[in-house]
Amino acid sequence: MSHAITVDGYDPLGAPNGLRWEKSSKSNVNNLDDSIGVAVDDAGQVRIGITTDPAQVPLTATRTKLAAFVAGAKAGEFDHLIA
Repeated sequence: MSHAITVDGYDPLGAPNGLRWEKSSKSNVNNLDDSIGVAVDDAGQVRIGITTDPAQVPLTATRTKLAAFVAGAKAGEFDHLIA
């Protein structure tokens, strides 16, 4: 099992400061590249942002909504978007 990588230097607008952002280990390890970063704020809300664009306000979702999305992704429901 692989582990997510901490994203250093990503502090997007509209998100609380000091969040611990992570990205997939499948992303470029040495750069922010064009990966999707996720973090959980103090209220338990999941923040989802593009690590190369700190001016873009991250999407906010509940853990339940993220879990449903991840389950669908694992089931291949979005494979056609990257083919």
